[in-house]
Amino acid sequence: MSLGNGRRTYVKAVAGTLALLCVAWIAGCGATPKGKRYPLEGEVVNVGVTGRLLTVNHGEIPGYMSAMTMSYTVANPKEVAGLAPGDKIRAELVVVDSRARLEKITLVEKAAVKPNPAAGDTSHK
Repeated sequence: MSLGNGRRTYVKAVAGTLALLCVAWIAGCGATPKGKRYPLEGEVVNVGVTGRLLTVNHGEIPGYMSAMTMSYTVANPKEVAGLAPGDKIRAELVVVDSRARLEKITLVEKAAVKPNPAAGDTSHK
């Protein structure tokens, strides 16, 4: 059974494209994300209105910076949904070309709810 010239050309083009895609995929499997990654633990000070900025009072980040309070860009705003000041978090600080962002943000401990003495105090005599 013989294929026509047009069909042969088409089959070769498809096979060549698939071969290139396979090579690109294999090369990409060994790639590592650009930048340095550091574990961060701290307490939320403020969550930006859009969820793109998170201010954290964090401990020392060995090999990168001392303990401080600092605002960071958030890679995924969904990760900060529900966070509030006082919440304890863990995250990964990713630094690329002197720019830092937080990824993999997880809640470690929810802030304790402080009682409001003005609300509900009916013990006045």
